[in-house]
Amino acid sequence: MRYEPHTDEIAAIPSMSDDDLLEYFLYRIFETDEVWGLKDGPNWITREVDGCETQPVWPYKWFAEQAASGEWADLPAVANSIDYFVYNILQRLVQQQISVEIMPRANGRGCLISPRRLFGMLENMMESRDFTVGD
Repeated sequence: MRYEPHTDEIAAIPSMSDDDLLEYFLYRIFETDEVWGLKDGPNWITREVDGCETQPVWPYKWFAEQAASGEWADLPAVANSIDYFVYNILQRLVQQQISVEIMPRANGRGCLISPRRLFGMLENMMESRDFTVGD
């Protein structure tokens, strides 16, 4: 199992559509069982995008570290397991009405998705994975 993106993946990210970015993120977090964010004190950072408070997330440490520049300089990249992300972080984001921003890019925002919708997608994928393993 690898824990770094390939060079061609890094090159493709800036031009990916939101749907492609979401698919890439979902595939990679299940590959590594990690979701990355930048931490400011005890919590992952949030920011405002298009009038909406968002929490940026990445599938690899490398992407999170690359984002730690400008206003985010010196913020550490921190990972959580998919289970913790789904059942703790996404639930908190639903309560606080904060959207998820998947992989903000240097040339603009990332893919915006509601935590409820992402929760449903991830839960379905987790159930599907369990079903496949059990057969």
